[in-house]
Amino acid sequence: MRIFRIIIRIIQNPKLVVIRLSYNLKRLLSDIKAQFGKYKYKYNIIFIAGMPMSATTWVKNMFGLVPGYYTRYTPMSKNVAYNQNISDSAFKYCPKKSFSLFKTHLNPHKENIDIIKKNNVKKIIVTYRDLRDVALSRYHRLIKFPKKDQPDFLDYESVGKEEGINHSIMCVEKYFIPWIKGWKDIYIKNNDFVLLVKFEDLATNSKKEFERMLKFYEISLDENKINQILDKTKGKGEMVKNMKDSTLLPWAISTNFRSGKIGAWKSEFSDTNKIYSKKILGKYLIELGYERNESW
Repeated sequence: MRIFRIIIRIIQNPKLVVIRLSYNLKRLLSDIKAQFGKYKYKYNIIFIAGMPMSATTWVKNMFGLVPGYYTRYTPMSKNVAYNQNISDSAFKYCPKKSFSLFKTHLNPHKENIDIIKKNNVKKIIVTYRDLRDVALSRYHRLIKFPKKDQPDFLDYESVGKEEGINHSIMCVEKYFIPWIKGWKDIYIKNNDFVLLVKFEDLATNSKKEFERMLKFYEISLDENKINQILDKTKGKGEMVKNMKDSTLLPWAISTNFRSGKIGAWKSEFSDTNKIYSKKILGKYLIELGYERNESW
């Protein structure tokens, strides 16, 4: 069934296929140039491990336009990939002298850290976001793209918005809080290895944050190139179309953007949602610097 849908997408959007083929050719030529020392980057792999709905794709798209860096096929077992873990096989198609880009929601487990370090990952960018906005974005995403195979699946179309958002808040508390706490622990122990990037900082001052990420990887780009990248990676289009196009587009430039507004929870949460989120997310919002106390 999935293959049939992809064939239909190809027939409907031959231009996207041309873009993908062109990308693959450019990557091949770039890899050849890299073997002869064309690029002088210090790090062969840019590795992004973001909280879902926290601009991980946006950051990936920015680095996808840095000359020489390319996304690659990352074969892994379904179970490993689905559970946001990683295996050695993910690095199978990363030439040692070339430059690769990974975008993941990787769990901060010791086994995962050991694997990526063994495979030449020297630094990681970790993105995160206000947990209330994450819960809201997750709710809207699953309204349009329900994932019935998820362990805590709830059909948001069949319940009211208030109940659906409360369920999403519960899932954020259950899965995302341990995730960000794990990465913060790694950052505290080794901040040369991890760069923490807040969605809100990236949204309000994209250039400053992108330059900070480039500096972390010791990449020098002229200002015109930085501005060009920022302009090309602004959120554009509608989420459903973007998600469909991503089945054909190269991973480096495909997107799944929704509007991603800062503080959208304030207008969309009911009083019940706000009380519930304060109850189970409150102390973590303070720890992450989103609130000073629980008087919000």
